Amino acid sequence: MKKSFSNHRGFTTVEFLGAALCGAIVLSALYGFYREQLFSLLLQETKTATLEDARGALDIMVRELRNAGSFPKGADATCLKDASGNPLRVVSASSTSIQIQADTEPTTGNGPDGACTETGERVTYAIGSGTDACPGPMTIKRNGNCLVANVVVSSKEPLFTYFDLNDVQLGGNPPLDAVKRIRIRFSVEVPDPTPQGKSLGKTIKSTLSSSVEFRNS
Repeated sequence: MKKSFSNHRGFTTVEFLGAALCGAIVLSALYGFYREQLFSLLLQETKTATLEDARGALDIMVRELRNAGSFPKGADATCLKDASGNPLRVVSASSTSIQIQADTEPTTGNGPDGACTETGERVTYAIGSGTDACPGPMTIKRNGNCLVANVVVSSKEPLFTYFDLNDVQLGGNPPLDAVKRIRIRFSVEVPDPTPQGKSLGKTIKSTLSSSVEFRNS
């Protein structure tokens, strides 16, 4: 026993290389696992961000479109009207843009006043081009301001699709008084942030759609 403890012989080269190889294998496995988890987390965060951007924009559009044509105190000369003198719910409409109006904001704090002059009472949503502050090949703008960036709209599924009272689809430039329901559909698409995704040109896309049926229609 005493002899074995007094043996000061070191490791051989083979033993040292073997231990180094085992350590390298373990470290390589741990690094690969960590790398995959990091990229998976990055992908999930990017997917969540695009979904939140799309959902936030869609919620705003749905809420304001649903309130279009609300005139609880009637409509004065500041509100656009049709040939019969009725206030317009939809001022203009196409597959890429829509303008609506409603009396929803008070001027004195006492509720709707019959006018259409306050901020937010005449709203235009339209597809626009990207900028440094609002990137992407397409964007959705609200009254000229960026609502959501990196927008993709399919040629088969336009941003706005219109339906009449019988749920018959109208054309891209529908009769304004015939519009009773609007379908909104768009995607938010950004480049894949992972090295492999970048090299292959992959993207991450979130697509949302919703239908708005006008109240009192």
